Parts: sequence; structure tokens; C-alpha cells
Amino acid sequence: MLDRLSCRLGLLTLRQRLRFWVGLIIVVLGALILISTTLTEARFKTRQTEQQLKDAISLQSSFIDRWLEDHSTQIGVLSRLVKGRTGDKDEIRRIFKAFMSEEGEYTAVLYVDAQGQIAVDSQSQSPDSSGDVSDRDYFKEARAGRRFITDVLISKNSSRPFVFVSSPVMDGNNEFNGLVCGVIHIGVLKKVMSQFDFGNAGGTYLLNRDGQFITVPLGVEGEPLNLADTSPIAGLAKAGTPANKVYVNYAGDRVMGQYGWVKDREWLVVAEMKHSNVFQALYTDMLLMAVIVLIMLLLSFALTFKFTEGIVRPIRLLLQGTSTIRAGDYDFRIPHDQISSAPEELQQLCENFNLAGKKLKSTIQMLELTAVVDELTEVYNRRYILTEGPRLVETCSRAGQPCSILMMDIDYFKKVNDTYGHLVGDRVIIHAASLLMSCVRSCDMVSRYGGEEFLVLAPNAPAAGGGVELGNRICRMFRDQPYREEGLEIPLTVSIGVADYRADYSFGRSTLEDMISRADQALYKAKRNGRNRVELLKDSQKQI
Repeated sequence: MLDRLSCRLGLLTLRQRLRFWVGLIIVVLGALILISTTLTEARFKTRQTEQQLKDAISLQSSFIDRWLEDHSTQIGVLSRLVKGRTGDKDEIRRIFKAFMSEEGEYTAVLYVDAQGQIAVDSQSQSPDSSGDVSDRDYFKEARAGRRFITDVLISKNSSRPFVFVSSPVMDGNNEFNGLVCGVIHIGVLKKVMSQFDFGNAGGTYLLNRDGQFITVPLGVEGEPLNLADTSPIAGLAKAGTPANKVYVNYAGDRVMGQYGWVKDREWLVVAEMKHSNVFQALYTDMLLMAVIVLIMLLLSFALTFKFTEGIVRPIRLLLQGTSTIRAGDYDFRIPHDQISSAPEELQQLCENFNLAGKKLKSTIQMLELTAVVDELTEVYNRRYILTEGPRLVETCSRAGQPCSILMMDIDYFKKVNDTYGHLVGDRVIIHAASLLMSCVRSCDMVSRYGGEEFLVLAPNAPAAGGGVELGNRICRMFRDQPYREEGLEIPLTVSIGVADYRADYSFGRSTLEDMISRADQALYKAKRNGRNRVELLKDSQKQI
């Protein structure tokens, strides 16, 4: 059959037939190799880009939620500082000034009295300086005793977008006595989000539920809420449909995108990457590969097979690596000896994958660390002890072992900040944490609860015994080792309240919250009795 076809094609000599058929086989084989490799890498690039966008959305969403929660906590702390000082506007203004000097993301901080009138404004002109804010949502939520973060609001004075973070101020009788409100320009959030952009290839931005921009994407001019996103991503998000297809975005570019909800599904985080940028490197690589494959196939079929195998192997390793990392194993690395014979472009791609894996692992480790460790003192933070503490208490309960908690407060710490400044105050807190860690056992859980307050959760230590003894040891340590630096010596004492584990808790929603509440009452008893002491609250002394 081949002879008849060769005759019809005019291939009369053996040389001609060998050249033709071997050449045809080489061309077909080279075409098949090139096509299959292109499709494989295109699928890989698509999945890689989808995963990259999902990872960016995951990191961005968790960061924004944490960013909002952190600012809500900051304003909550500030409202507690204002408590008891509502009649002294100059003192409140001083507190606000000190707060804004430390937290530079706030445009203004307001104190609103119980009637809804702005009583103290940290700036001469705040974004909401109408005087009466009793009709605002954040005032209504504060009056109901709740913290609140508004949606993006437009300033009546400057027409600029802001977010208001509020926390109620309660008096000694737990009655509403006004609120503290922090004002943050949405541009601050845009600066935070810009670190997740992909350069000219794309970036991330925020939309509200109506599809309007909260943060302006790259290449878009104007105030965010005056612009609406014309791409289908907001509609897909509302319908819960995965964004797994290429679409045309607000700028008219064909893009690949992913989305994620934040702020209780009020804001939408969108990450996009231009389709042309995703496959630009692929097109270049494929063109070069076509030339190389054809040349190598002309030399010999065996050499061609080896060469194509050298191309496929890094791709397989990259696919294996992305699957492994997607499953949660961030230690996967592509061995260099397995890609040493691959083209330089693929070697660089694998090396970039290895570098990205290392960076991803270090980023996740950093996020995990900052989620549980106090940045200043390097002891556990409040969130960690409130999350892990109940498990430790439950373990003691099941084993029939006692468990006590100590709440410690540095006496007259405000005088340290007022006299020596907040930088020295921070170093004093670091010193205090170091002393505290030197007193406790390895099994004790120490955390910075807030400001100059620390918690120690001591398993297998009854409050009336080991808990009080530990508290006395801490008091002695602080008295014996004042803070010293360059000729400066600051005497330190602490007041400590001790409480133990009880199954029938009366305060809060858990046994740990009950222990913390009773330790807090014991702490205030220690302060009333002269400070520099340890107090254990008895049943007959419970307060509500």
C-alpha cells in the first residue's frame, strides 16, 4: 500500500521514499508532541492561575476581616479608656491625640454623648461633623450596646468615602453613656490591598453588594462609589456561581477572576488577572519549543523522544507540586537534578515554583504566628487564650485536676506612660512579660490580655494554694527587679486576682469566661485594698 502511494506521489527512488516517509513521521510526531505539550501546559497554566487567584482571595479575605476586627478592638479599648471621663473633654481629647499618634490609619476619632451630639472631635473638621448623629446606624447600634462597623459612607463635607468603627461607652452602672467612633478613609484599605496586586497583569479590589467599587482598581480614575463594575463577577458572586471562565471586566480586558465575600457578605473581594498576561509566556515558550522540537526530531527519533520527555517531566513535577501544595503540604520542592536537563525556561519556572513555595510557607507561618502571639511581648495574645484556654480547662476537668487563673495588672502603669512616654512604657511591658515568664511553669499558659494586663492559666494548681503562691512569687519578682535602662530605674508592683475552675459558672458563656470574670473581680479587690498584693475572691464576695 505504501509502495502504491509512493508511486502515485512520484517517489520512485528509495532515497526519496525514505526522506518523505521519515520526514512525514518526524513532522507528524513533532506536531503531536508540540500540540500535546501546549495543551498540557495551557491546562496547567489555567489551573495554576485559578489557584493563584484563589490563594490571593483567601489571603486577602482573611486579612480584611482581621483588619476590620483589629480596628473594632482598638476602638473598643479606646471606649474603655473614655469610660469614667465623659465629663472631661480635655482629657478625652488628650486620649484621642495619643491614640491617633500611635494608630496612623484613622482620619478622626469622635466622642458622641448619650443624646447623639458630637462632644469631642479629634480633628477640627471630621467627615461627620453635623453635630447630631442620633439618626446614624452606628449610634443606634452603640445605644443597643454593640460595636459596629459601617458600610462605606460618603462624607458630607468632602464627598470622600469613609468607614466608621464605633464602640459604646458604658458607665459604672452599665448604662449607655455615649460612644467612641473612629473614622478611616477607604484609601487606607486600598494601600493595604495593593500588596496583593499582580503588577500590570492584574490586581485585587473591593465591591459592595450593589457592584460599586469600594477601592479603585489599577487604571481607574475617580472616587470609588461613583463607579460601578460592569463585569459579570458581582452577579456570579450573588448567585454563588464559580468564576471559572474568561470574561470581560470593567476595563474591557479579557480576564480570569475569582471572588470572596467579607464583612458578613457585605463586601466582595475580587482578584483578576489579564488573560493575555497569563498565556503570554506560554505563547513564547511554545514558539521556541516548536523550533527546538523540529530540529531535534530531524536529528534522530530517539533524541527527540528524550528531549520531549525532558520537557514533560518538569511539567509533571509542577503539576505534582501544585496538587501537593493545594493539599496543604507546603514543603514540596522540585529536585534540581530532576530538571537539570530541561530547557532553561522550564528550569526557571520550576525554580520560581520552589521560591514561591518557600515564600508561601513562610507567609502562612507568619500569619499563624501573628494570629496567636502578641507582637510586643511575644507571649500569647488574648485571642489565643480565649481559644485554647477552654481546652486546657476541659482537660483538667476530665482528669479531676484543679485549675486556676491569675489576672495581673501593672500598678499605676498610666503614670509610666505619662512620665516617660509610650516607648518606655512598651519596654516596661516587655520587661514585665519577661519577669512573668520566668515565674511560671512550662505547663502554664501566659497571655497578654490587653494593655498592661496579663493572664496566667495554671493547670493542676488550686487557686487557694498553688495559684495564690504563684501570684505571691510574681509580686516578689516585680518588687525585686524594677525596670532599668541607662540610669533610669522604674519600680514596679502588680496587683493580682486569682480564681479557680468551677463547673457551675455564673459569668459569661463558658467556664473560662467565668474564671476570667471572677479573677477580674479579685483584681479590683486587690487594687481597692492598696495594690501590690494577691487577692482570691470568695463565694460570698461575688459581684455582678
